[in-house]
Amino acid sequence: MARFTFHDEVTAPKAALSAMAQARQAFGFVPNLIRGMANSPGLAEGYLTLSGLYAKSSLSPQEQQIVLLAVSRYNGCDYCVAAHSMGAGMAKVPADVVQALRDDLPIADPRLEALRVFAAKMVDKRGWLDEADIRVFLDAGYDMQQVGDVILAVGMKTLSNYFNHIAKTPLDEALQAHVWSHMDHKA
Repeated sequence: MARFTFHDEVTAPKAALSAMAQARQAFGFVPNLIRGMANSPGLAEGYLTLSGLYAKSSLSPQEQQIVLLAVSRYNGCDYCVAAHSMGAGMAKVPADVVQALRDDLPIADPRLEALRVFAAKMVDKRGWLDEADIRVFLDAGYDMQQVGDVILAVGMKTLSNYFNHIAKTPLDEALQAHVWSHMDHKA
């Protein structure tokens, strides 16, 4: 079966070089996700653009990582669960919250649990949430802007999660300490 090439700055299509440079500047290296997405320069650029917009959302850095980890966990994305486990630690998400997200267990903090559940329901119901789903999220102290911010995160993670499923993106060395496998966490 044909697989994606994981490019470097020498082998990548010229149109992908700006995305690779942006990733190198942001992370200090070009993650395998972007090296693989370089096969489709628009995909790499789109993912990084959405990521930049999401970083400026109304959710705190901790809440952003909780949503990204919850969506990636729900979608069973080994690469993204590892990446966002590391990102959550960098954003100072408590270790017990990160572990709960990785294990798909409730978070003790009711506000963060409402965020986790809302993100997972958004994916599970493909956006067809009912008024009660939205009301629980709003009653936890979130607002309609944050509903939109979760939708932005779901769109961004759909790009990376689906790409990683098809490409079987290998974990970067920097992510090895956060390895996770959907095969070990099937319901």
